[in-house]
Amino acid sequence: MKYTKIINVLILFLIVFQFTHLKAEVKPTLLRTVSLTNIVKSPSDVRFNPDGTRIFFSDYRSTNHLLQFDVDTPFNISTIDFNSKVELFINGTDGFLQPQGFEFNNDGTKVFVINDAGNFQANLLSAPYDFSNPTRVADDGFNFKTDPDPNISNNRAVKFNLDGTKMFLIDVSSNKRVVEFNLSTPYDTSTVTEGNSFAISGTTTVLQDFSFDDDGTRMYVIESGTSPGARFIYVYKLSTGFNITTATFAGKVQQVFEDVGSDGTNGTPLGMGFSEDGMKLYQVTYHSGTQGNRDRIHEYDLSCPYGIVICEVETTSVIGAQVEIAKNVIHQNSSTIFKRFEWLRRNENRPNLNSHNLKLNIDNPILASLKNELQSSFKDFKYSQVSLKAEQPAEDKRKWSHWSHGDISFGRVGDKASIKPKEITTKGIMIGADKLTKNKNFFGLAVRYGNDDVDIKSGNKEELNSQSLSFNVYSQLPINDKSNLNALVGVSLLSIDQMVSGTVTGERNGKQIYTALSYESEQSYSKFDIVSYGKTELGITQLSEYTDFGTTATNNVETHERLTFKTGNASAGFKFDNTLYMDENRLSRNGFLEYVIDFTPDIDHRYKNHIDNVTIQNTIERHSLNNIKGNIGFEFLKKSGHTFALNYERFQSLDNSAHTDSLLLKFGKQKNENTNFNVIYDPLKNNNTEISYLKNYDNFKLKVKSNYAMYSKIPDYGADIEFSATF
Repeated sequence: MKYTKIINVLILFLIVFQFTHLKAEVKPTLLRTVSLTNIVKSPSDVRFNPDGTRIFFSDYRSTNHLLQFDVDTPFNISTIDFNSKVELFINGTDGFLQPQGFEFNNDGTKVFVINDAGNFQANLLSAPYDFSNPTRVADDGFNFKTDPDPNISNNRAVKFNLDGTKMFLIDVSSNKRVVEFNLSTPYDTSTVTEGNSFAISGTTTVLQDFSFDDDGTRMYVIESGTSPGARFIYVYKLSTGFNITTATFAGKVQQVFEDVGSDGTNGTPLGMGFSEDGMKLYQVTYHSGTQGNRDRIHEYDLSCPYGIVICEVETTSVIGAQVEIAKNVIHQNSSTIFKRFEWLRRNENRPNLNSHNLKLNIDNPILASLKNELQSSFKDFKYSQVSLKAEQPAEDKRKWSHWSHGDISFGRVGDKASIKPKEITTKGIMIGADKLTKNKNFFGLAVRYGNDDVDIKSGNKEELNSQSLSFNVYSQLPINDKSNLNALVGVSLLSIDQMVSGTVTGERNGKQIYTALSYESEQSYSKFDIVSYGKTELGITQLSEYTDFGTTATNNVETHERLTFKTGNASAGFKFDNTLYMDENRLSRNGFLEYVIDFTPDIDHRYKNHIDNVTIQNTIERHSLNNIKGNIGFEFLKKSGHTFALNYERFQSLDNSAHTDSLLLKFGKQKNENTNFNVIYDPLKNNNTEISYLKNYDNFKLKVKSNYAMYSKIPDYGADIEFSATF
């Protein structure tokens, strides 16, 4: 036994050793090369517009300009249309020569360019990412080789953070460092003040270019030299996005091109750029000393977004999706229960308050056309009070009313800065029961099971699949004769699976507690019975710590710390609910309009990667502060008990173009047959539990029952069907 334990420990050690030390190298794969000979003479930098339909170069020799070309197939350099050339000349009164790096602002309406001598220019573009009609910005008075930092020896690249409040230059020769500047006005270089700097060590030749990934947590620096042995891409991890003082070295890979010239070189690497999704790397080379056949652009495939040296999942997008799931669970519960209150008030004079609904939330207008295919009917049944003591419960005029609600939703959220867009599919079923109390208010209980599938639109094929189980208690609290306060308190249990290419890479559990309140006046105005109301939701969610083990292809293991965060929103508006009586049928016309403030704070989450063991903090920002929501629809109730209802709802952000569309369909039929449902638990008979269903057909009775010994080691199952008649 002793030796067996020793062997097991050794095996475990070997597994851990292999896992932590035998990691595959993550490096670019050369896909294609296109010659730029006599087209772009000594290309020094390269960029694409966001959709990949235009490519831009800086031209180091011959003429001082930037060049623009159309691309027939997005991000495919073999489809560049060289006949579509548009030039932007940058030489001006300051003697600007030999442009090196260039960069756009966040919406492509401004382009910045820098050269070795520290000259810096900016041009306004009349159309985003279009050099056709530029306007040069007035000289800011800075020469970035002497002012504000006289120690910069050569400048060859310029970068910005996501909001333009930070600018970065690379000092390529003697100091070999990245220098940070703060901009008090975004993208206005006349407002710069020098900030931090970060030294690049270990290089043998001059530096040429650098770049960040989409959230600024990785930085890439490239060497420029004629010798293949002295050309590497250096990769650094930043524990805080775009804070270069937090950078640590993660590794390097050698730059390799496809052929070698007669002089033993195969082109000198200059500028680099990534595709919008980070799945491709582009690099330009030039013919050293003159223009020639080594002026080229190279396209590389990456195994994951920005996958050089290390692969990481879209962490900010993944955690953002987890936050969205938590918010959605709270919203689905509160929204459904508040709709139950509206239905109860609308039908307060009906003896049968059972309701079974189907809700179709279509958060993408394109998918609204599917609504006719997703229709289904739910029939209403009348139940008597459930009993845990007697087979036949006592008569009670205040009986429990049962209801159910199914929902399906489709949507797309995200498209914000470093947050990748996410397509979300939500399915859920809620079952509830409520009763009229002695003071004619309602008290109820409801349980909801939900499933959310989130597809993160990134090159990594990342998905989240979550399941939630929620328990709610709700009630109506009278304020005075003319107004009520509807309230609910709920708790949820969450289980989230993180997947890459269909493989589960991490599992996270969560729990949350939430409450929602709505105020509603019963004093109506005008013939449409317009009433004012307000509503608020508050929730606290805690997600467990977990490890994302990645896949063989991503070679990535991340440990995420436990995350606790608050969510909430408040709204105010008015609703109308007017009933039109037509013989013995009724038509209810209803809807609302409300202003919604989302006061969910920014959420910080922390994680570290197994390669460098550096703890990184990223921030999830709320999507929109100011929003408006509107709803309009009708419910038609026939004398026969058949019900049809249709409501359309729109949620529109006032801060950006984000929106969702929802459609609520209800089909039902009220039945008056006498049915009875019982649960009977007898602890004196081996904890036997009997579940029975009784239905009357005039003089006939049908009863179906089953029994189960709850704590027996050998469970006793049984089922009986009884049919009887009384004459």
